[in-house]
Amino acid sequence: MPVNYDNLICPHCGKAMHDGEDVVVCPVCATPQHRDCWMQVGHCANDSLHASGYVWQKETNNRTPETNTAPASDSRVCHICGSENPNDSLHCGNCGALFGENKSENVNPVCAHCGTNNDSDAKHCKNCGAPLTGQGGFFNANPYMRNSEFKEDDLIAGQRAGDVALYVQASAHRYLRKFRRFADGKKLSFNFAAFFFAPYWFFYRKIYKAGAFFIVLFATVSLMLSGITLNASLHVNFFIENYGVFDYENATEAEIAAYEKEVEKASAELFDNIKKPVAIIGAVNFGMSLIAALAADRLYYKKVLADIKAVSDAVKDENMRKLMIARKGGLSALAFAASGLGYNIFVDAMVYAADFITNTL
Repeated sequence: MPVNYDNLICPHCGKAMHDGEDVVVCPVCATPQHRDCWMQVGHCANDSLHASGYVWQKETNNRTPETNTAPASDSRVCHICGSENPNDSLHCGNCGALFGENKSENVNPVCAHCGTNNDSDAKHCKNCGAPLTGQGGFFNANPYMRNSEFKEDDLIAGQRAGDVALYVQASAHRYLRKFRRFADGKKLSFNFAAFFFAPYWFFYRKIYKAGAFFIVLFATVSLMLSGITLNASLHVNFFIENYGVFDYENATEAEIAAYEKEVEKASAELFDNIKKPVAIIGAVNFGMSLIAALAADRLYYKKVLADIKAVSDAVKDENMRKLMIARKGGLSALAFAASGLGYNIFVDAMVYAADFITNTL
């Protein structure tokens, strides 16, 4: 193995990892973990820390830190982040970047498929042709290509499938298929998550511009329907206040029969009063959710390709390029929650403001 994770503790299962085991390294924070553990939960053990910029660091056996800030003669400085590392390190303990040499000797990459030693600058195995880039160091294979029929180097609208999977992360295998169909000329696709969770789904996938557009659209329509909603609520509240409480215990049978007959009549009137508003609100919300669901995948497809191209044009180092793609993409539970909270606060504030202005004037 180009990188030694022997005896490190897997953060999922708490058991030590050993040479020869299938270990995968998170492309976002560099945390090593058993591949089987990753696949069981579907994400990195430190997934909740990604939003804070967390980067895993290898334990250094509790050595006392040097008081001298200058690099020691037996240390090596990472060419990516500038961190000081022991001279025998194969990768940076801070950012995970793979060092190109070890004790002034080139590291010859070993093919993960057939075990052949290759030249230090080889990109593919000279024996079986398997890609060598990303087998060791920070990107110890791409865990998001699992269950996908695509290969890392397959192209989707000019971008590598491995890069697309690294950007998308969760459910990458489904989005790879959708994006391939878009590249082949398909115009629309239906996204169930966007249908049920619009407009917040766009923020979850970091499609902020489209998310802002749909938030404004949903909020505007909600405010336009606020009069209809208020009218329906008034009818419901009137019914509850007048028929919600009845003392069955102390009432006579005649009083109970009269009350139940009155409630039945009031229920029919309530249904007649609110069925039209409810139908209008439901139809409008369904229509907006349908629009979001039909547009979601196409908008995501365009953003993924644009972001990967921008990163690839700006960053030439392979490990850093993949790191930037992984951090640019992925998911944001914080943005999902914040958009939902912000939407409800905004709509409620506008409704109360309109009610205040109406009553004041």
